[in-house]
Amino acid sequence: MGISIDIYLAIIAVCVAGLIRGFSGFGAGMVLVPSLSVLYSPLIAVITVVLLEIIPIVQLLPAAISKCEWRSVIPMAVASILMIPIGSVVLINTDPDIMRLAIAILLLLGVGVLLTGWRYKGEFNVWTSSPTGMVSGFISGATSLGGLPVVLYYLSGKQSQSVIRASIVVFLVIATLMSLISYSSLGVISKDIVLRTLLFIPFFIVSILIGGRLFGKVSDIIFRRITLLIIVSASFTMLFT
Repeated sequence: MGISIDIYLAIIAVCVAGLIRGFSGFGAGMVLVPSLSVLYSPLIAVITVVLLEIIPIVQLLPAAISKCEWRSVIPMAVASILMIPIGSVVLINTDPDIMRLAIAILLLLGVGVLLTGWRYKGEFNVWTSSPTGMVSGFISGATSLGGLPVVLYYLSGKQSQSVIRASIVVFLVIATLMSLISYSSLGVISKDIVLRTLLFIPFFIVSILIGGRLFGKVSDIIFRRITLLIIVSASFTMLFT
């Protein structure tokens, strides 16, 4: 695997994704999946994101455990685990061009919901968390973007920013581990993907650390706008590439 322009572009995407991940506790896949899908393929993009997400498990999980809202995370995680293998099979057996289109549309729909400012007025419980987890699990397996419905779910509530961030971090840890197990059992994690991911890891770690330091120091409104702009740009790139 030689160093090519694709690698340099991918590293830039990894750095941007790391900044967003470190700051918000989520969002890396929303940047990386569309970007790497254009450079490589949806399958490679999804597996690369899952492998990279192992890093935040070590970095962000300890601080998130005590602040996490377990009563919503547990039923959501259980439901997600049941659906991730199904989504993984869909990813492997679907035409790459169709997957690119599906991922782009999914991201744009998610951004659209965020921009409307919609808020869920009820309480978070097993009856709302479980369906969210099922949707998230299927999307996780198929696109590694399972965090999107979870993010929308928590952002629509009344919890503090720190509780939202911690709950999303814990859920993504569980979903990432399950996705990794699912892809491994299906035999789609190749040596080339692993080697390429190892190249990205140092850039991802440094970017996450920088993003974490920005948490609480940068205006949340400005950061969200920049993040949404990046996601929309990447999605349109997938639609017209």
